[in-house]
Amino acid sequence: RLVKEMFLALLNGFLLAVVLLFFTWVWKGAFVTALAISISLVTVIVVAGIIGTFTPLFLHKRGIDPAIATGPFITTSNDIFGILIYFTIAKLLLGI
Repeated sequence: RLVKEMFLALLNGFLLAVVLLFFTWVWKGAFVTALAISISLVTVIVVAGIIGTFTPLFLHKRGIDPAIATGPFITTSNDIFGILIYFTIAKLLLGI
């Protein structure tokens, strides 16, 4: 499951990142900013795939119905990790 999910997450992330990289570079004219956003996007999509794969498995092992508890937990954790990843990558690449 994990290998298939990671392959799809990487494929989706790279395709979207290439489009976003080009669009942001043309629109803003700053390649490093476009690169930071694109790298963040790929990383966030991969992390979301990992969380989305392991959360239902973990909850099922604990005897909790994954259909009920997975949605809010995955949404909240993806939002939190997404913001942290974006700001970390932006700080590293842009020095902000």
